Amino acid sequence: MMKKKIRDYLLIPYITSGFPSKALFFPILRTLSESNANYIEVGVPHSDPLADGPLIQHSSKIALQNKVSLRWIVKTLKEKKQYKLKPLILFSYLNPILSYGFEKLLLDLPKPLFYGLIIPDLPLDEAEKYLPLFKKYNLNLILLAAPTTNKTRLKKIAKLSGGFIYLVSVVGTTGIRKKLAADLKGKIRELKSITKKPVCVGFGISSSKQAKEVLSYGANGVVIGSALVKELSAATENSVISELKKFIASFN
Repeated sequence: MMKKKIRDYLLIPYITSGFPSKALFFPILRTLSESNANYIEVGVPHSDPLADGPLIQHSSKIALQNKVSLRWIVKTLKEKKQYKLKPLILFSYLNPILSYGFEKLLLDLPKPLFYGLIIPDLPLDEAEKYLPLFKKYNLNLILLAAPTTNKTRLKKIAKLSGGFIYLVSVVGTTGIRKKLAADLKGKIRELKSITKKPVCVGFGISSSKQAKEVLSYGANGVVIGSALVKELSAATENSVISELKKFIASFN
């Protein structure tokens, strides 16, 4: 039997909005939309990104210096909604959302362009009370499961998460890692045993080889964040798009 390629699974690149520049935000989105990506995570830069490692922290700092805000992101994408893009997932910490207005944000996000939101610092019990709003605005609240999450809590996350479950591959922050966590296979299988929803793995998936390994454990998809941000950081202003095309094409 022929092995499936990565593009037969969910491939979810992450970008920090407005990095490396505001001018490149939409060209980057269009480039990723023309690739084999299924969804695109649109990160909201934040001054205190607790879950992010040095690469994404740096990209957030640059984006903030570029005057990128959640309001700018929403306004820009509203203006571009006539363009065909892959479904977007907003990745934001809670404070920018509360500052914008939780329900107002869900109302303002252009649909069907936006598929859902990931809010890494939203407690599970708090998340539950917001679910009726997500249903009202036809958006998914995608919940994260940590490697240390016990089975009882995993069941609740699996039940409440919209679209898919985001399994964090390691304890700690995002970042490029040479090896996958030793217990990752077991965690994927545990989660798959209690839900039929797709399980996508993020934090530290840095190469096509690692992505294939994760998929061989039974995951349904991978999130590529720090490694992609690193590629954008290393590129010149004129080579960002060409380097991005080469990088994302390696996940096939």
